[in-house]
Amino acid sequence: MNDTADSPEQRRADHLKAQADHLAQSADRQGEHASGLYGRFAGGQPLLVGHHSYRSALRDRTRADNATRRAIEARQDAERAGQKANQAQAVADLAATERARGRDWCRADFEPGDIVKVRDFRRDMALTSVYRVKRANLKTLTLDGGGGGMDDPKRTYDRVLSRTRDGVTVTDPAQNDSNQGGTPSSPEQEQP
Repeated sequence: MNDTADSPEQRRADHLKAQADHLAQSADRQGEHASGLYGRFAGGQPLLVGHHSYRSALRDRTRADNATRRAIEARQDAERAGQKANQAQAVADLAATERARGRDWCRADFEPGDIVKVRDFRRDMALTSVYRVKRANLKTLTLDGGGGGMDDPKRTYDRVLSRTRDGVTVTDPAQNDSNQGGTPSSPEQEQP
């Protein structure tokens, strides 16, 4: 069952990816068309002032230059659309990680020294950071900001994406519940 494909975040990411692919193909076609318009000048033929072909050559060069500008703008639009698609995919991946949890993180899941990956800012920005836990409070984690305590950030438990302790990374706090007996639930969690 793949419910991540049905999520609004994933649908948006898929739509933006398709749009970016379409824009990239269009930019490629426009670039090829613009290159073809310069065929008259392929051998380095200059514009011959006073010659009967001057006006048509000038018109062809202007037409090719304008097509090249349009192709460059189309390529830039495609790159921007690709960046938006990548950002939307990152948001969808974070949403899928949060949705896949068996339960929410809580104070009992953390100890000082744990490494946590947390979501920064809003959900739609998909920015993450990695910190070392200093203290687990009732509603937040106090994280080591590296400034000697003056700039230690606090993050609520709903922003935690994963926890690493002794080389074992846990993304679902329900995994902790199944491992209370001391046996890892998956081969990836076994220690050598």
